[in-house]
Amino acid sequence: MSSQHIAAPRPPESAPPFRFPVVACVAPVVVAVLLWAVTNSPYTLLFAVLGPVTALASVADARLGTRRARRRDRARFERDSLAAAAAIEAAHAEERATLAERTPSAAALLAVTGVDPWRWTAQGPAVPIALGTGAAHSDLRVDGADDELHRRASVLSDAPVVVDAALGIGVCGPQALAAAVARSVAVQVAWTLSPATHWCAPGEPWAAALPHAAGRVAREGVIAEFGRAGEPGPIVTIAAARQEASLPPECRVVVSIGSGGAAIVHHPDRSRRGAVRLGPVSAESAHQWAMTIAAEAARAGLIPPAASLPDTVPLAGLAVPRGGAGLACAVGVDASGPVTIDLVAQGPHAVVGGTTGSGKSELLVSWVLAMALAWPPEKLTVLLIDFKGGSAFGPLEHLPHTVGIVTDLDESRAARALASLSAELRHRERVLADARARDIDDVDSLPRLVIVVDEFAAMLADQPGLHALFVDIASRGRSLGVHLVLCTQRPAGVVRDAVLANADLRVSLRVNNRADSSAVVGTDAAAHLSPAARGRGVLAPPDSEPRLVQFALSSDADVQRAASRWPDSPTPRRPWCEPLPAVVAVADAPGGFGLTDLPHEQRRGLATWSPARDGSVLVLGAARSGASTALAALAALSPVAHWLPRGVPAAWDALAEVEGARDTVLVIDDADSLLARFPPEYRSAVVERLAALLRDGPSRGVYLALSAQRLTADLVPLAALTPARLLLRHASKQDWVLAGGEGAAFSPALPPGGGLWRGDSVQVVAAAPYGHAERAPIVERLDGSRAVAVVTTRPGAVPGAVPLAVADLTALRPGHLVVGDVEEWQSRWGAIAAVRQVADVVLDACTPADVRTLTRSRELPPPLTGLAGVAWWLDPRGGVSRVRFDPAGA
Repeated sequence: MSSQHIAAPRPPESAPPFRFPVVACVAPVVVAVLLWAVTNSPYTLLFAVLGPVTALASVADARLGTRRARRRDRARFERDSLAAAAAIEAAHAEERATLAERTPSAAALLAVTGVDPWRWTAQGPAVPIALGTGAAHSDLRVDGADDELHRRASVLSDAPVVVDAALGIGVCGPQALAAAVARSVAVQVAWTLSPATHWCAPGEPWAAALPHAAGRVAREGVIAEFGRAGEPGPIVTIAAARQEASLPPECRVVVSIGSGGAAIVHHPDRSRRGAVRLGPVSAESAHQWAMTIAAEAARAGLIPPAASLPDTVPLAGLAVPRGGAGLACAVGVDASGPVTIDLVAQGPHAVVGGTTGSGKSELLVSWVLAMALAWPPEKLTVLLIDFKGGSAFGPLEHLPHTVGIVTDLDESRAARALASLSAELRHRERVLADARARDIDDVDSLPRLVIVVDEFAAMLADQPGLHALFVDIASRGRSLGVHLVLCTQRPAGVVRDAVLANADLRVSLRVNNRADSSAVVGTDAAAHLSPAARGRGVLAPPDSEPRLVQFALSSDADVQRAASRWPDSPTPRRPWCEPLPAVVAVADAPGGFGLTDLPHEQRRGLATWSPARDGSVLVLGAARSGASTALAALAALSPVAHWLPRGVPAAWDALAEVEGARDTVLVIDDADSLLARFPPEYRSAVVERLAALLRDGPSRGVYLALSAQRLTADLVPLAALTPARLLLRHASKQDWVLAGGEGAAFSPALPPGGGLWRGDSVQVVAAAPYGHAERAPIVERLDGSRAVAVVTTRPGAVPGAVPLAVADLTALRPGHLVVGDVEEWQSRWGAIAAVRQVADVVLDACTPADVRTLTRSRELPPPLTGLAGVAWWLDPRGGVSRVRFDPAGA
């Protein structure tokens, strides 16, 4: 704008200084005196008076004339001043109109109807916009020396405050108001720059409707960014934030909004700083305007054909990359065409965010299929982890690249599979070390392993210990060829910085809040995506700005195409072996009693037990857990094994035999049940005898192999003396922990024979249970060669017997029968000792206490539990044995 000039009014001239006419006043006096002197006439002195009178009259006349001239000059000046002020105001009005026409405000743009011929006419590098209204510099000039008019002319009040948006505009203040003001700036920039020559990266949903939107996404806190077509960097950045420190550094013009109003607080030209009245724009108004100009741009043919994203993109329509390095594959399209991502070049790891229904699972499936179509199993293997039900990766199960699918439906399988990953890292390190290679690119025998986790947060909640493993993979995966694709609904606070620092490739589908979007792609654009745009997301690669992408959807035909694409490829090595089978044949575990699962070593082991090396063993497991079968398998590993009978009397006798044996294994099945069947006084004795065997038996080669359903009070002291323990399935976690297992290792779904041995999972062989016949207890028979003396609690039940009270014990002969109750025999001091010399003493229906009292011994007699027609016999050897005795037939 050329400057205008206005003449300043000539100021009133000052009146010349008045000089009193001294000469005119004195001259008549001198003349009168001379005349008087010549004529000597007194009348001549009257001329002396005329001089002063004339002088005074002249003075009065001069003053009156000066006042009239001064009034006329002042009136002229006032008229000229008003005319100058009016001229200044008219010039200023013309300037305002010109500025408003050249840089219309956002409010003026929103009010325009019909075709606007001034739209999209900017050509130069500057992008002038009206930031608001306020005092502006005027090009008007005043010719003259009037300071007040100079000041009034140089300041254009209530005028558009024009700034160059190319300097970057930042607005700080209350969030909603700052965004509305920045929105008004974006509207003006979109009006200024043609969509045919410029692009826009929207930071708010309304800006995505602009004809300039080209699939890009603005950074966090940026309302919109504009750039030239063909150039990646923006030329205009418009941002809003609560604090000035949060604005991008590209914003060189900063407007601050406070309680006292708004002001430009930063501008490269200090004279441009000052108060400004702003014109905010609502998102609704801006969106309506953006759609209107987009329609007009479309009619004018200014929008490039690829500027709008399709609603769906079939995977089959994307070209498969040929050759090259890395894991490049086509996954979707953006405004400029197909989008290719490469985990190797842009990763090494990726984070994918998205709420339910946004298309996360479809994106992961399509991504895996795209890689499988581009790369053979020799170059790529995939491990799929699904912790949201197990159905997401079903279509990928039969891909030759898939080395496993882990789900949360089988916790033990998930834990062992994931534990194998640490071993896989060690395996790859060994391969690289043996090849003296720095990374996987130098080794042809190792394919890259891509681990895809659907719902990473759920996996960590279920297996919190895995976070350290994934941090380790994230830090070492690049050189080892292990890549992570971690997908979750709520990335904020779930994917920690230790993983994010190595996950340079970011994708966010629609999320529910700005924090989740910002946590993944650095912008809140994903929070504004429409729920109807399934598969629409923001891709943020490390080498370019975030941009909108429509990710491809796959079909069954794509799965078949990928599965059959590499028919000559060998089956890839799996990073772990299969879980243990539910049934292990004896032939599958030669020399052992089962197979152990060693996922941390990526193999299976042989479960072995050597009494001399491992000591006695205790097998604990609930009913139908396979404890008896396991005990049989363990017993088969011992050259000599004796099974303790299930009956109480026979078990007592067998235990006595073993106490004197050497080099044998005493096998006790259902030890808790057996001990419970013993009478209380016998039970404690049996526990003491078994404890003695556990303590002292190894010195002579005697060991125990016991099984029980649970640790009872009787078994606790025996378990403490048993070095080896095999834990099978338990009825509850509490029983499992009491048995010595860790709560985290408890599983109620273990198959029969499945359990824990030396800290590793084990499956016991399906050995045949012991098949020998149950042995009978030792019971003697009286030969009739001696008399019989009966001690009983039922004397009347022995017919034909001589009562003790009248019997002559010294005259007893074979065939004689003497009977007395316990009290009678006790009352006859020494009677038992005397009669044992000549008669067989039988204790019928007595208690162990009666036997101890009569024999004066602390030893328990052999138990009679479950034996009919059997009594105790004080045998001639001085011991107490069992004997067949029928009182009625005695």
